[in-house]
Amino acid sequence: MGRIFERTSNAKANRSELLSAREKRIVLALAIAAIPPGSVVPGADEGTLERFLDWFEELAKVERRAYAAMLHAVEWLAFTDTGNSLTNLSREAAIRFVEQLPHASAAKRGLIRALLTPIKMAHFDDAAMFEAVGCPGFHQQKPLLRVAESPRWLSQVTDGREVSSDLLLEAEVVVIGSGAGGAACAYELASRGRAVLLLEEGPLVRRDGFNGRSREMVRKLYRDRGMTMAFGNVATPVWAGRGVGGSTAINSGTCYRASDRVFRRWRDEMGLVDFSSTSMAPYYEKVERMLQVTRAKIELTGGVGRVIARGAEKLGLSHHPLDRNAPDCDGQGVCAFGCPTGAKRSTDVSYVPEALLRGAQMVCEARVDNIDVVAGKARGVRGRLASGRSFSVGAQAVVVAAGALMTPVLFQRMGLLKEYAWLGKNLSIHPAAKVMAVFDETIDMATGIPQGYTIDAYEDEGLMFEGASTPLDVTAMAIPWSGRQYVRLMEQYRHLANFGFMIEDTSRGRVRASVNYSPLITYRLNDHDAQRIVRGLGILSEVFLAAGARRVLPFLPGAEEIRSKRDLKRIFEGSFSARDLEITAFHPLGTCRIGTRPENSVLSPEHETHGVDSLYVVDGSAVPSSLGVNPQMTIMAMAHRAGEMIDSRLA
Repeated sequence: MGRIFERTSNAKANRSELLSAREKRIVLALAIAAIPPGSVVPGADEGTLERFLDWFEELAKVERRAYAAMLHAVEWLAFTDTGNSLTNLSREAAIRFVEQLPHASAAKRGLIRALLTPIKMAHFDDAAMFEAVGCPGFHQQKPLLRVAESPRWLSQVTDGREVSSDLLLEAEVVVIGSGAGGAACAYELASRGRAVLLLEEGPLVRRDGFNGRSREMVRKLYRDRGMTMAFGNVATPVWAGRGVGGSTAINSGTCYRASDRVFRRWRDEMGLVDFSSTSMAPYYEKVERMLQVTRAKIELTGGVGRVIARGAEKLGLSHHPLDRNAPDCDGQGVCAFGCPTGAKRSTDVSYVPEALLRGAQMVCEARVDNIDVVAGKARGVRGRLASGRSFSVGAQAVVVAAGALMTPVLFQRMGLLKEYAWLGKNLSIHPAAKVMAVFDETIDMATGIPQGYTIDAYEDEGLMFEGASTPLDVTAMAIPWSGRQYVRLMEQYRHLANFGFMIEDTSRGRVRASVNYSPLITYRLNDHDAQRIVRGLGILSEVFLAAGARRVLPFLPGAEEIRSKRDLKRIFEGSFSARDLEITAFHPLGTCRIGTRPENSVLSPEHETHGVDSLYVVDGSAVPSSLGVNPQMTIMAMAHRAGEMIDSRLA
C-alpha cells in the first residue's frame, strides 16, 4: 500500500507559501487520516487543504509559526509511536495513529485538538457535506440575509479603513470598546447629554455581512480568528468577539440576572456593600427593556429542547426555555456567527445605534495604543486607524471596555497600573463541557435556537445546564474523535443531540500581554471544579438516557460511551482529573476587578482605577467573581450604574 500522501500530492503549486511543502504534506496527511471517506460523507482531500489555507493565511505570523511547529511535533509523535513519520505511514496506519490520540495523554489530546479543529472546520464548511448528511445548511436554508437599511445613525460612524488623514478629536468621554459594557455606558452617558466618542478596534458588520458560514464568520467576528486559548493543566479555547457589538454579536443571546447569592458573597467577602439584587434591579430593568428580554418560544428550541425536556421531566428536574434578547427570533440557528435578521438585540443593533441617535459618535477599525495621563488624570487616547493614519482624542474621562482579556493587556502594554498586583489576575472563565447523544428519532440541530433550553435544578451548586445545538460544521469541530468512528458519528448528524453546561468556577487564571496584540492566558482548573464538571457530565448523560438516547457520549477517558444506567457508574464512581476533560470557555471575567482597597483590586466600587483619576473600566474585567450564569446583563447593568457615576463627576 502506498504512503498516505501519494494520492493527494497535486495540491495547487501556485498557492502563496504560507507553509512549506513539507508542512502542507503534514496538514493533508493529517486531514486524510482524521477524516477518511464514510458511507455518505466524502473524505478529506485537496479541497480541504485549500479551505484550510484560506483560514491559515488570515493568521498572524506568530500564530502561523506556532501551528507549523505543532505540525512538526505530530510528525515526530507519529515516529515515536509507530516508527515512521505521519506522511510516510500507509493510510490505514495513519488512521490508526490518529484514532488513538484522543484517548492518549492530555498533552497529546491538546496537540491533536489544536491541529484538527481548523482542519475539521475547513472540511465540513462545504455545501457537499451538508447535502451528504441530508440537513439544511448555508447553501439551501431560507435566505439568511436581509438587505441592510441605511439608518440615520450610520452618519455618526467613521470607518477607520477609509480615513486618509490623521484625526484630531474631542469629547467629554471617550469609550474604548462597543461590547456589553462599553455600549451600555456610552448609551447612558449620551442619554444624559454628554459628548461621547466610541472607539472600536474591529469592524462594523451589518446584517448583509452575516452569511451564517462558520469559517468566514469566525475569521471576521472572533478575536484572533477563534484561536484564543488558555494554557494550563487543560488547554481551553476562550471565545471572544472583535468588532462592533463585541462578544454580544456572537453569543447565543441568553439573559440572566446574577443571583442574590453572588451579590451576598460580594458584600460579605469583598466589602462591596452597594451591590444587591435590590440595588441592581433598576439597572437590570433598563437592560431588559433595551434588549427586549423574553422567554424563548418552545417550538424554536428544536429537537434538542424536546429531548432534554423529556429527560428532565422523567428525572423530576426543573427545566424550561431560556430568557433571551431575541423577541423576533425565527430559529435560523446561526447566533454565534452574527444574527442576519437583527432579531438578536446585541449591542450593534441596540445600545450602539441608540447611543449614536442621542449624539454619540463612533470610529471603528481604530486601535488604541496609548492613554494620555496628565497630572494623574486620564485626558484622552491615541492610536492608529486601519488605514494606517493616526488618531488622537482629548477627553475629560476615559472609559475602557475592551473586555476581560484585552483591557489588562491594554494597560500592561502602556505600563499603566503596573503597581497594582491584581491587574490581569483573578480570571474566571465559566469552564463549559458537553455531552452528545444519538437518538433513533430525528433531532436536526441545524434548525432552532442554538442555546434555547435550560435545566436549572443545580444552579445553587454552581452547575448551569444550557442548550448547545450546533450546526454541522461546528459539531464537526466539537467532537474530539478522529478517523472512522468520527466520520460515522458525523454521518448520524440529523439524529445527534448536543447539550452543555458551565460551572461557577473557583479556579482562577491570569492574562498577560504577549509579543503581538493578543492576550497570553494561563488558567489552572482545580480539583474541586474538575469534579463538578465530571458530575455535570454524569447528570447530563442520565438526562439523555432518560430521554431515550441510544448512545450517550460524554467523551471521558474510560467512559467515552454510555448505553445504560449501569454504564453511568463509570462516570459517578470513576476517578477523573482535570487532564481528562475537554472544556471550552465563553465568559472571561475579573481581570481588573472592583474592590474596596488597592491591595485587593484594580478598580474602586465606582469603576475608577485606583491609580489614575478619570480612568474607568466597565467591561467583564470589572466583575469581581464568577457569576455562574451568562454575564452580559450583569456587565450592562454595572455599566449603566458606572455611567451614572461618571456623569455626576464630570464638570
